[in-house]
Amino acid sequence: MSKILDRMHAGEKIAIGMVQLTSLPGSSTFRGGSLKTMIADALGEAMALEKAGFDSVMIQNLGDLPVDHKVSAPQLAWVSRIVFEVANKVSIPIGLNLMENDAEAMISISSAAGLDFVRLKVFIGVMVTPFGLVEGCAHIANKTRNLVDASDVAIFADVHDRTGINLGGREIDPDIREAIDLGHADGLVLTGMDYGESMEFIAKAKRKFLRTPVLLGGGCNEDNLANTLKLADGVIVSSALKDTNSAFGKINSEKAKRFMDLFKKMG
Repeated sequence: MSKILDRMHAGEKIAIGMVQLTSLPGSSTFRGGSLKTMIADALGEAMALEKAGFDSVMIQNLGDLPVDHKVSAPQLAWVSRIVFEVANKVSIPIGLNLMENDAEAMISISSAAGLDFVRLKVFIGVMVTPFGLVEGCAHIANKTRNLVDASDVAIFADVHDRTGINLGGREIDPDIREAIDLGHADGLVLTGMDYGESMEFIAKAKRKFLRTPVLLGGGCNEDNLANTLKLADGVIVSSALKDTNSAFGKINSEKAKRFMDLFKKMG
């Protein structure tokens, strides 16, 4: 089983730090770049997060925005190499999220590279995103995981992620239930339009599915960390660690260390 999932089931609070890749070949924004440089950059940030005390790193292709609905062959090849190199040089578990929501690609890469988990942003239902309609990927995620015998790769599913609008207008409660009971998600990632709504979502999920790990997917910082950990089983952190205070930036080692020092006192 996934190491991160095991620890969360054991009652540990988990902090996952984000490593954002620059534009990859095959994406809409790629204008040249070295695979060697991308590996070095990703490894440097992952090692900085590990040194700061993070429990895990998640790698994401944020530089590829705007994205298509499927990963291209060049993207798949370069991401596979990057995450393989990172996973073999840091000791903490590695996760993967591709902005294309391509579950088949994510789980295949994770299986081949020995990764610990994937984050799937549209798992059930249909979302209206800035790049068109994105359909839930629960079927292909489970099918692929079985096909490549990747039961040790955990699926963390977003429900009503703030980067899209849920098509159909349902409340979050039935969609959480379907993600777990029908989609077989191992854990949830919940992120509302603001921090308050995020915590409302997490409270609803924990009341009805106490044994399912729930991560706050965005908006966590030093100021709200204590309140967050009263409900959430862990956090995914990006902007609060960056030199720009936004997802588009470089990891600031001092910010990362300060955040984790605080997290360990409260977690």
